Amino acid sequence: MRYQYGGDGGSVVTDAAGNAVVGRPGTVWTARTGGSQVTDLLDMAGGPTGGTITTDSRGRLLWQGPDAVTSALWWDPGDGGPRWAVTPTEVDRVARQQVDTYAVPLSVVGEASGVAELDGGGHVPAAQLPDLSASYVPRPAGGQAGDALVRGSDNSVFWARLDTATVSPWEALESMPGPRWIAHRGGSLLAPENSIEAMRMAVELNADAIEMDVYKVADGGLFVMHDATVDRTTNLTGSQATALTVPAALRGRIGAGTWFANTWPSDLRIPLFADVLADIGNTVPLIVHCNNAGSGALAVAEIQRQELSEAVLIMAWNETELADARAAGIPSCLLDADGVLSGQTYAGLIAAGTTYLGVDYSQATNAAINAAAAAGLRVLVYTVNRRTHFAALPTTGSVWGVISDDPWYTRGTTPMRTADLFGAGTFFHGMPTITDSGDYRGGFQTGSPNWFVQDASGTLLSANSGYTSTLQGYLGPLNAFTLDTDFVIDVADYATASMQIMLSVGDKEFDDQGGGAANPNGYNILVRSNGTIDVYKLTGGTPTSVGTVATAAITAGTTQHLKVQVTATQLIITRTNIAAPNSVTVTDSTYRGGMYPHLGVRDTKTRWANLTIT
Repeated sequence: MRYQYGGDGGSVVTDAAGNAVVGRPGTVWTARTGGSQVTDLLDMAGGPTGGTITTDSRGRLLWQGPDAVTSALWWDPGDGGPRWAVTPTEVDRVARQQVDTYAVPLSVVGEASGVAELDGGGHVPAAQLPDLSASYVPRPAGGQAGDALVRGSDNSVFWARLDTATVSPWEALESMPGPRWIAHRGGSLLAPENSIEAMRMAVELNADAIEMDVYKVADGGLFVMHDATVDRTTNLTGSQATALTVPAALRGRIGAGTWFANTWPSDLRIPLFADVLADIGNTVPLIVHCNNAGSGALAVAEIQRQELSEAVLIMAWNETELADARAAGIPSCLLDADGVLSGQTYAGLIAAGTTYLGVDYSQATNAAINAAAAAGLRVLVYTVNRRTHFAALPTTGSVWGVISDDPWYTRGTTPMRTADLFGAGTFFHGMPTITDSGDYRGGFQTGSPNWFVQDASGTLLSANSGYTSTLQGYLGPLNAFTLDTDFVIDVADYATASMQIMLSVGDKEFDDQGGGAANPNGYNILVRSNGTIDVYKLTGGTPTSVGTVATAAITAGTTQHLKVQVTATQLIITRTNIAAPNSVTVTDSTYRGGMYPHLGVRDTKTRWANLTIT
């Protein structure tokens, strides 16, 4: 199977001034430096390239192959400069995963339980793929342990023994090219974490697998929730282990409108683990994070009751909670933040029956990840929410899976947009906030138009001295561009309080209060309530003023318009709805290419609408 390489906004070759380089031939290599040249490459029509890949009319790199290779490759323009990393996307990954996950027997063509035909590549045609809508189907009378759910070409659902012609969901995940992408807590940057709604969304968006958290509560029930207490995400109060019971949790609700986004309802159901299995257990492989004593045994018992042992992995911070999974032959994963292990060895962990290791991307070194993989462990890295952080992981094949709150954005498969989707009234791909703001990312005000709102006025975000920002990752990466947006400053705590637009190189978080050297390079634009526009260039975390202009003061609650033009040599920032002086021009070409916008506020309540990129 061949994979498409390039073709997205991150695969555009630019010169030092940030202009796209078109018609430039180059060769492809296996490493950033050195390595071996790759010649088994095809164009998108399937024709041979001879190993030479030429940028198209927009400066993009795009090719197929080589066969079955899934790691990043490096395009070399041959001018002595650096090679360009290009990552793959499997052309028919979605179709193949649907077939493999549901155990359609590919080798049985024309039979009742098989498919009518295979296409020229030996795959099931899209028209014959299984229906994904059915949820849990009980094993019928006369079934036996070890049966698996199989879907035929007529979408009928039946139980059958796994054999050489069928594959279980977890085996199908194993056979996929790495890294596999796993929706953390169901995809908690896009929907309320660990809710049925989040799980269904992740299935609909075709996550490779879904991770969820379970707790054993006081009366022996098993609920899907992350925290040891229920206070943060529900209308209940107390410890799950000592205060929560099944009846109490069933009467409670997830308060998503309070802590996730103001436009979400606050009466979502707190799900039982059994409910989640019944709802999505036969649609996608599941990773079950067992958080407290006894939760591992309860999870395994429910998985076995619903005949889903072939579709799950049990994960925990200690080996005690993995014991029942090991005994049942269910795959298990030990969490260890830095991946070094304490009181255990890689070989000892594998010998005990656990072949997966979960590590924190911010604590585990690439050397530790490579060492664990070399020892035979399948390494899952959590919680990776920014493309910059994913790009820093090993490209050696050592990362078996990536756990992310927004895997679709982080892996780069969501299309780059040219306008906001604030009208949807909820968060879109690539909108994480800064660490110091906690869970606060802003909210939405629907109407005409629809607004995205951030409020750091008064004492709301006093923990970060009145500053917060949210990445608008779906708009990047950018090179030369024009950003237009309407904005309203509703509340300003003082005359120099500001609305901010940060243009960062890469999608690292930006914090003008406490980021320091951790901040990305780029340009930060401040529009203050007194009308002053200030522009700062950030290098190594240090801001330097590069432009300022005093414009008319902003009347609270009035709609303003800002245009930000980034050319090869200049930044031009203009309040287009007022008379001159209304613009500041900065001549600077230090940072171009791979840029991402962040919307931020310092000690103001500000809203944005009609945000576009041209």
